[in-house]
Amino acid sequence: MAFNLGLYTRLYMPLCRAYARRTVGDRPADPIMAFLCGLDFLKVHGYRPRFKDPRTFEEKLCHRMLYDRNPLLTFLSDKLKVRDHIARTVGHEHLVPLIWSGDDPEEIPFSELPQKYVIKTNHGCGYNIIVKDGAELDKEKTKNQVRKWLSENYCQDHLIGLEWAYKNINPTILVESFLDDHGKEPVDFKFFCFSGRSEYLQMNFDRFSNPSEKTFDRELRPLDLWQGFEQHQGPIKVPHNISEMLQVAESLAGNLDFIRVDMYNVDGRIFIGELTCYPGGGRIRWIPRTYDYVLGDKWKVQFHPAIPARGR
Repeated sequence: MAFNLGLYTRLYMPLCRAYARRTVGDRPADPIMAFLCGLDFLKVHGYRPRFKDPRTFEEKLCHRMLYDRNPLLTFLSDKLKVRDHIARTVGHEHLVPLIWSGDDPEEIPFSELPQKYVIKTNHGCGYNIIVKDGAELDKEKTKNQVRKWLSENYCQDHLIGLEWAYKNINPTILVESFLDDHGKEPVDFKFFCFSGRSEYLQMNFDRFSNPSEKTFDRELRPLDLWQGFEQHQGPIKVPHNISEMLQVAESLAGNLDFIRVDMYNVDGRIFIGELTCYPGGGRIRWIPRTYDYVLGDKWKVQFHPAIPARGR
Protein backbone atom coordinates (compact mmCIF):
# COMPACT_ATOMS: atom_id res chain seq x y z
CA MET A 1 0.00 0.00 0.00
CA ALA A 2 2.79 2.44 0.91
CA PHE A 3 4.55 1.68 -2.39
CA ASN A 4 1.36 2.23 -4.36
CA LEU A 5 0.72 5.52 -2.60
CA GLY A 6 4.28 6.64 -3.29
CA LEU A 7 3.97 5.63 -6.93
CA TYR A 8 0.71 7.53 -7.19
CA THR A 9 2.26 10.65 -5.68
CA ARG A 10 5.42 10.47 -7.79
CA LEU A 11 3.83 9.58 -11.13
CA TYR A 12 0.09 10.16 -11.40
CA MET A 13 -0.22 13.52 -9.69
CA PRO A 14 2.71 15.07 -11.63
CA LEU A 15 1.14 13.70 -14.83
CA CYS A 16 -2.10 15.50 -13.99
CA ARG A 17 -0.26 18.72 -13.19
CA ALA A 18 1.72 18.57 -16.42
CA TYR A 19 -1.44 18.04 -18.48
CA ALA A 20 -3.25 20.87 -16.69
CA ARG A 21 -0.30 23.22 -17.22
CA ARG A 22 -0.01 22.50 -20.94
CA THR A 23 -3.64 22.25 -22.00
CA VAL A 24 -5.90 23.95 -19.47
CA GLY A 25 -4.20 27.21 -18.54
CA ASP A 26 -6.94 29.76 -17.87
CA ARG A 27 -9.57 27.84 -19.83
CA PRO A 28 -12.14 25.48 -18.36
CA ALA A 29 -10.84 21.92 -18.22
CA ASP A 30 -11.27 19.64 -21.21
CA PRO A 31 -12.72 16.09 -21.03
CA ILE A 32 -9.27 14.50 -20.56
CA MET A 33 -8.50 16.70 -17.55
CA ALA A 34 -11.94 15.95 -16.13
CA PHE A 35 -11.22 12.23 -16.58
CA LEU A 36 -7.88 12.54 -14.78
CA CYS A 37 -9.56 14.48 -11.98
CA GLY A 38 -12.28 11.84 -11.83
CA LEU A 39 -9.77 9.06 -11.22
CA ASP A 40 -8.18 11.08 -8.43
CA PHE A 41 -11.63 11.80 -6.99
CA LEU A 42 -12.52 8.10 -7.02
CA LYS A 43 -9.30 7.26 -5.21
CA VAL A 44 -9.81 9.95 -2.56
CA HIS A 45 -13.57 9.70 -1.99
CA GLY A 46 -14.43 6.18 -3.04
CA TYR A 47 -17.28 7.01 -5.42
CA ARG A 48 -17.50 8.01 -9.08
CA PRO A 49 -18.09 11.74 -9.48
CA ARG A 50 -20.56 13.58 -11.68
CA PHE A 51 -18.74 16.80 -12.46
CA LYS A 52 -21.17 18.03 -15.12
CA ASP A 53 -24.19 17.42 -12.89
CA PRO A 54 -22.69 17.63 -9.40
CA ARG A 55 -24.70 16.67 -6.33
CA THR A 56 -22.27 16.49 -3.42
CA PHE A 57 -20.16 19.24 -1.88
CA GLU A 58 -16.92 17.67 -3.11
CA GLU A 59 -18.28 17.20 -6.63
CA LYS A 60 -19.31 20.86 -6.72
CA LEU A 61 -15.93 21.94 -5.38
CA CYS A 62 -14.18 19.98 -8.13
CA HIS A 63 -16.67 21.39 -10.65
CA ARG A 64 -15.52 24.86 -9.54
CA MET A 65 -11.85 23.90 -9.89
CA LEU A 66 -12.38 22.31 -13.29
CA TYR A 67 -14.67 24.83 -14.96
CA ASP A 68 -15.20 28.09 -13.02
CA ARG A 69 -12.85 30.86 -14.16
CA ASN A 70 -14.41 33.78 -12.32
CA PRO A 71 -11.62 36.37 -11.68
CA LEU A 72 -13.25 37.10 -8.32
CA LEU A 73 -11.96 33.74 -7.07
CA THR A 74 -8.39 34.88 -7.74
CA PHE A 75 -8.94 38.19 -5.96
CA LEU A 76 -10.43 36.51 -2.89
CA SER A 77 -7.62 33.94 -2.76
CA ASP A 78 -4.89 36.60 -2.78
CA LYS A 79 -4.12 37.06 0.92
CA LEU A 80 -2.81 40.58 0.30
CA LYS A 81 -5.40 41.99 -2.09
CA VAL A 82 -8.35 40.52 -0.19
CA ARG A 83 -7.46 42.76 2.75
CA ASP A 84 -8.98 45.69 0.80
CA HIS A 85 -12.23 43.75 0.41
CA ILE A 86 -12.29 42.92 4.11
CA ALA A 87 -11.63 46.52 5.13
CA ARG A 88 -14.31 47.91 2.80
CA THR A 89 -16.90 45.31 3.74
CA VAL A 90 -16.57 44.84 7.50
CA GLY A 91 -13.93 47.38 8.61
CA HIS A 92 -10.18 47.72 9.12
CA GLU A 93 -10.53 46.56 12.72
CA HIS A 94 -11.06 43.00 11.47
CA LEU A 95 -7.72 42.83 9.65
CA VAL A 96 -4.81 40.99 11.24
CA PRO A 97 -2.23 43.83 11.59
CA LEU A 98 0.22 43.82 8.67
CA ILE A 99 3.76 44.67 9.77
CA TRP A 100 5.56 44.42 6.42
CA SER A 101 5.15 43.17 2.87
CA GLY A 102 7.52 42.80 -0.07
CA ASP A 103 8.83 40.40 -2.70
CA ASP A 104 12.45 39.88 -1.62
CA PRO A 105 13.26 37.67 1.42
CA GLU A 106 16.52 39.58 1.85
CA GLU A 107 14.52 42.71 2.66
CA ILE A 108 12.52 41.23 5.56
CA PRO A 109 13.36 43.63 8.44
CA PHE A 110 14.08 40.97 11.05
CA SER A 111 15.83 43.40 13.40
CA GLU A 112 12.75 45.63 13.52
CA LEU A 113 10.15 42.89 14.09
CA PRO A 114 8.56 42.08 17.45
CA GLN A 115 9.39 38.89 19.33
CA LYS A 116 6.37 37.06 17.90
CA TYR A 117 5.05 37.33 14.35
CA VAL A 118 3.93 35.29 11.33
CA ILE A 119 5.65 35.13 7.95
CA LYS A 120 3.50 33.96 5.04
CA THR A 121 3.04 34.39 1.34
CA ASN A 122 -0.17 35.41 -0.36
CA HIS A 123 -0.44 32.88 -3.19
CA GLY A 124 -1.28 29.45 -1.77
CA CYS A 125 -1.96 27.26 1.24
CA GLY A 126 0.43 26.19 3.98
CA TYR A 127 2.94 28.92 3.25
CA ASN A 128 3.26 30.00 6.89
CA ILE A 129 6.04 30.31 9.44
CA ILE A 130 4.92 30.92 13.02
CA VAL A 131 7.66 32.79 14.87
CA LYS A 132 7.25 32.70 18.64
CA ASP A 133 10.75 33.94 19.45
CA GLY A 134 12.48 36.00 16.79
CA ALA A 135 15.80 35.81 18.64
CA GLU A 136 15.86 32.03 18.11
CA LEU A 137 14.86 32.14 14.44
CA ASP A 138 17.29 30.76 11.86
CA LYS A 139 17.01 33.70 9.49
CA GLU A 140 18.95 32.18 6.58
CA LYS A 141 16.85 29.01 6.69
CA THR A 142 13.72 31.13 6.86
CA LYS A 143 14.73 33.25 3.86
CA ASN A 144 15.53 30.11 1.85
CA GLN A 145 12.14 28.63 2.70
CA VAL A 146 10.31 31.81 1.70
CA ARG A 147 12.37 32.02 -1.50
CA LYS A 148 11.28 28.47 -2.37
CA TRP A 149 7.63 29.36 -1.83
CA LEU A 150 7.93 32.45 -4.00
CA SER A 151 9.31 30.31 -6.83
CA GLU A 152 6.25 28.07 -6.82
CA ASN A 153 2.94 28.46 -8.60
CA TYR A 154 0.64 26.85 -6.05
CA CYS A 155 -1.93 25.85 -8.67
CA GLN A 156 0.55 24.29 -11.06
CA ASP A 157 2.91 22.73 -8.51
CA HIS A 158 0.55 21.08 -5.98
CA LEU A 159 -1.92 18.18 -5.95
CA ILE A 160 -3.25 17.66 -9.50
CA GLY A 161 -2.88 21.27 -10.68
CA LEU A 162 -6.49 22.42 -10.57
CA GLU A 163 -6.72 25.07 -7.83
CA TRP A 164 -6.99 27.71 -10.54
CA ALA A 165 -7.78 30.66 -8.23
CA TYR A 166 -4.12 30.68 -7.10
CA LYS A 167 -2.62 30.46 -10.58
CA ASN A 168 -2.44 34.18 -11.46
CA ILE A 169 -1.56 35.65 -8.06
CA ASN A 170 1.66 37.66 -7.99
CA PRO A 171 3.66 36.11 -5.08
CA THR A 172 4.28 38.48 -2.18
CA ILE A 173 5.67 38.09 1.33
CA LEU A 174 3.54 39.20 4.29
CA VAL A 175 4.65 39.63 7.88
CA GLU A 176 1.66 39.80 10.21
CA SER A 177 1.19 40.21 13.93
CA PHE A 178 1.05 37.00 15.95
CA LEU A 179 -2.41 36.62 17.48
CA ASP A 180 -1.80 35.47 21.03
CA ASP A 181 -4.77 34.05 22.91
CA HIS A 182 -3.34 33.99 26.43
CA GLY A 183 -0.22 32.11 25.39
CA LYS A 184 -1.93 29.81 22.88
CA GLU A 185 -2.86 29.89 19.23
CA PRO A 186 -6.42 31.18 18.91
CA VAL A 187 -9.18 28.85 17.84
CA ASP A 188 -9.70 28.90 14.07
CA PHE A 189 -13.40 29.46 13.24
CA LYS A 190 -14.37 28.37 9.72
CA PHE A 191 -17.80 29.46 8.51
CA PHE A 192 -19.17 27.52 5.51
CA CYS A 193 -21.32 30.09 3.70
CA PHE A 194 -23.76 29.24 0.90
CA SER A 195 -25.49 32.03 -1.05
CA GLY A 196 -24.52 34.47 1.68
CA ARG A 197 -25.76 32.34 4.59
CA SER A 198 -23.51 30.52 7.03
CA GLU A 199 -24.80 26.98 7.43
CA TYR A 200 -21.95 25.24 9.26
CA LEU A 201 -19.14 26.22 11.61
CA GLN A 202 -15.97 24.22 12.01
CA MET A 203 -13.77 25.05 15.00
CA ASN A 204 -10.09 24.01 14.83
CA PHE A 205 -8.08 23.82 18.04
CA ASP A 206 -4.28 23.80 18.57
CA ARG A 207 -3.63 23.82 14.82
CA PHE A 208 0.15 23.80 15.08
CA SER A 209 0.64 21.44 18.01
CA ASN A 210 -2.13 18.92 18.70
CA PRO A 211 -4.87 19.63 16.14
CA SER A 212 -8.49 18.70 16.77
CA GLU A 213 -11.79 19.96 15.43
CA LYS A 214 -15.53 20.11 16.04
CA THR A 215 -18.30 21.01 13.61
CA PHE A 216 -21.62 22.68 14.42
CA ASP A 217 -24.76 23.55 12.50
CA ARG A 218 -26.05 27.10 12.20
CA GLU A 219 -27.74 26.86 15.60
CA LEU A 220 -24.42 25.79 17.19
CA ARG A 221 -25.60 22.24 17.74
CA PRO A 222 -22.58 19.89 17.64
CA LEU A 223 -22.51 17.41 14.77
CA ASP A 224 -21.10 13.91 14.70
CA LEU A 225 -19.01 14.83 11.69
CA TRP A 226 -15.37 14.02 10.98
CA GLN A 227 -13.31 15.88 8.37
CA GLY A 228 -9.76 14.69 8.96
CA PHE A 229 -8.59 15.72 12.42
CA GLU A 230 -9.45 14.13 15.73
CA GLN A 231 -12.70 15.23 17.32
CA HIS A 232 -12.10 17.80 20.05
CA GLN A 233 -12.73 16.23 23.45
CA GLY A 234 -12.12 19.19 25.75
CA PRO A 235 -14.53 21.95 26.79
CA ILE A 236 -15.64 24.33 24.06
CA LYS A 237 -16.16 27.97 24.93
CA VAL A 238 -18.35 29.78 22.44
CA PRO A 239 -17.40 33.49 22.18
CA HIS A 240 -19.96 35.88 23.63
CA ASN A 241 -20.06 37.72 20.30
CA ILE A 242 -20.55 34.64 18.11
CA SER A 243 -23.59 36.31 16.51
CA GLU A 244 -21.33 39.18 15.40
CA MET A 245 -18.86 36.66 13.95
CA LEU A 246 -21.72 35.10 12.01
CA GLN A 247 -22.76 38.51 10.70
CA VAL A 248 -19.18 39.34 9.65
CA ALA A 249 -18.85 36.00 7.85
CA GLU A 250 -22.10 36.50 5.94
CA SER A 251 -21.21 40.08 5.02
CA LEU A 252 -17.93 38.87 3.49
CA ALA A 253 -19.65 35.97 1.74
CA GLY A 254 -22.02 38.38 -0.01
CA ASN A 255 -23.94 36.68 -2.79
CA LEU A 256 -21.26 34.11 -3.63
CA ASP A 257 -22.67 30.64 -4.14
CA PHE A 258 -20.04 29.28 -1.72
CA ILE A 259 -17.10 30.60 0.28
CA ARG A 260 -15.52 29.56 3.56
CA VAL A 261 -14.71 32.50 5.84
CA ASP A 262 -11.96 31.80 8.38
CA MET A 263 -11.55 34.00 11.43
CA TYR A 264 -10.21 34.27 14.97
CA ASN A 265 -11.63 35.71 18.16
CA VAL A 266 -9.12 37.10 20.66
CA ASP A 267 -10.68 38.61 23.77
CA GLY A 268 -13.76 39.53 21.77
CA ARG A 269 -11.84 41.05 18.85
CA ILE A 270 -12.69 39.42 15.53
CA PHE A 271 -9.91 38.98 12.99
CA ILE A 272 -10.30 37.56 9.49
CA GLY A 273 -7.79 34.87 8.59
CA GLU A 274 -8.68 34.26 4.96
CA LEU A 275 -11.46 33.53 2.50
CA THR A 276 -11.18 30.02 1.11
CA CYS A 277 -12.56 29.04 -2.30
CA TYR A 278 -11.29 25.43 -2.34
CA PRO A 279 -11.42 23.95 1.19
CA GLY A 280 -9.12 20.95 1.30
CA GLY A 281 -8.47 21.17 -2.43
CA GLY A 282 -11.48 18.94 -3.08
CA ARG A 283 -10.03 16.19 -0.89
CA ILE A 284 -12.10 16.39 2.31
CA ARG A 285 -13.57 13.03 3.26
CA TRP A 286 -16.88 13.73 4.96
CA ILE A 287 -17.61 11.02 7.51
CA PRO A 288 -20.40 10.03 7.47
CA ARG A 289 -20.68 10.64 3.73
CA THR A 290 -24.25 11.83 4.20
CA TYR A 291 -22.89 15.29 4.95
CA ASP A 292 -21.21 15.42 1.55
CA TYR A 293 -24.71 15.36 0.09
CA VAL A 294 -26.23 17.62 2.78
CA LEU A 295 -23.67 20.37 2.16
CA GLY A 296 -23.88 19.79 -1.57
CA ASP A 297 -27.60 20.47 -1.44
CA LYS A 298 -26.89 23.86 0.16
CA TRP A 299 -24.61 24.88 -2.71
CA LYS A 300 -26.58 26.38 -5.60
CA VAL A 301 -23.82 26.59 -8.19
CA GLN A 302 -23.30 29.83 -10.11
CA PHE A 303 -21.22 29.10 -13.18
CA HIS A 304 -18.57 31.46 -14.63
CA PRO A 305 -16.95 29.47 -17.47
CA ALA A 306 -14.55 32.07 -18.87
CA ILE A 307 -12.53 35.14 -17.98
CA PRO A 308 -13.77 38.31 -19.75
CA ALA A 309 -11.45 39.53 -22.48
CA ARG A 310 -8.93 42.15 -21.33
CA GLY A 311 -10.30 45.65 -21.68
CA ARG A 312 -13.96 44.69 -21.33
